[in-house]
Amino acid sequence: MTNLSATAAGVSPSAPAAAPALPETFLWGGSTSAFQCEGGASEGNKGRSVYDVDLPTLSHVPTACDFYHHWREDIDLMAELGFSAYRMSISWTRLFATGREEVPNEEGVRFYRQVFSYLREKGIAPVVTLYHWDLPLALAGERAGWLADEAVACFERYARTCFERFGDLVDMWLTLNEDNLCLDLPGFQLMGPSAFGPKAPQVSDADAYRIYHNTLRAHFLAVRLCHELCPEARIGCMIASSLAYPYSPDPADVLAAQNHNRAKMWNFLDACATGSYSPRESAAMRAAGVEPVMAGEDGVPFSADVYRMDFVSFSYYFSLCMGGEQSAKEASGTTMQTMYAHLENPKLKKSSFGWTIDPLGLRILMNELWDRYRLPVMVVENGLGVTDDVLTEDGHVHDDYRVEYLRAHIEAVRATALEDGVDVLGYLPWGWIDILSASGDPAKRYGVVYVDFDDPAMPRYRKDSFAWYQKVIASNGVDLD
Repeated sequence: MTNLSATAAGVSPSAPAAAPALPETFLWGGSTSAFQCEGGASEGNKGRSVYDVDLPTLSHVPTACDFYHHWREDIDLMAELGFSAYRMSISWTRLFATGREEVPNEEGVRFYRQVFSYLREKGIAPVVTLYHWDLPLALAGERAGWLADEAVACFERYARTCFERFGDLVDMWLTLNEDNLCLDLPGFQLMGPSAFGPKAPQVSDADAYRIYHNTLRAHFLAVRLCHELCPEARIGCMIASSLAYPYSPDPADVLAAQNHNRAKMWNFLDACATGSYSPRESAAMRAAGVEPVMAGEDGVPFSADVYRMDFVSFSYYFSLCMGGEQSAKEASGTTMQTMYAHLENPKLKKSSFGWTIDPLGLRILMNELWDRYRLPVMVVENGLGVTDDVLTEDGHVHDDYRVEYLRAHIEAVRATALEDGVDVLGYLPWGWIDILSASGDPAKRYGVVYVDFDDPAMPRYRKDSFAWYQKVIASNGVDLD
């Protein structure tokens, strides 16, 4: 019998199978932090945090991108984009001016309830970070901050207040932002951004481990309180990823990469996921004079169910190369995220900011997290930060480079969820709107919405990437053209 093509036989050829969509429950949105976008630093009886101190690089902090006065407009833009989730943080000092008060500031409570209610009205789930580095200034100091037990007690009261006053509106929480950086930046947890300057305190190994231990105590206390007060909610940790590859097949390079990943990510996540320190960390803490006791004051071990987090969230911007012959440190190694001495990866391109662009690394990381912890994962920071955005006279920003970056990373998320079977909760890239960098610099922009920081009214403009991301969300990740 002669074989005929479908067309010759009078049958239309089959159309290519449509790309599968992500689950309907997948969360699309964006992320910010209070100190980088909220502003209103002297309004609503807000107290001073370590990020409100008078540093030259933080001159814009009293206004930031002024979410405090633009929140309805900004949430309307989120709704226009089609967001189903928005990650933001609560400013600790907007609720407790010094951190030490017994009762919260009702103006602060009212502000956040308005924000969360309007998000819900627009169909957007708030994903709320309890602590995003803005330690109350009154609790900071060279022998204070997270070195002191007082900070843990004050944080516990603050977290309890958040769950009690906002638990009816928020059902997804993050504890402490990028807390795995603690051992690398212990001075930051004492004094905040001033710890990077000439007055940075010299922190001993013993104090570094006490800070690390206290912030982990704060994490576990928040998890337990959330489970008790908001039993239908979910709560997870948040880490700064620093995925390292071996520079070569040399076993020494493989070991160097393994040691880096263990020290910068896995040790911390092991503690959060299991409620106990690794044998290596326990030994190092004891050597520094810190007893690695992982239990609450009531003696209940942090491995108990009430202390178990529900998912892992993380930031991902780049990957690194590590080698046994560690001889190069990039100029960008002075930034917070790339402070690790590392080797350049010859296989990867870089952004104009100097960070490697590695979407496949995002897939590798999520698979590694899933294989290790069998907990759902969520991308709560990712994006292209550049100083290249230019606002044209007719109010446009042509940022095809951002579209290219986001497309490649969303493709990696799709493959991880649909091909690898990883439980990925959502994709909430960093700085959906232009905000301040962690150092207070407004020049490095991530958003799909442009903010004119030179105009006192801080008008918002939709970049080309806005329409593209809107289309991606509407198609649930299918239409990436």
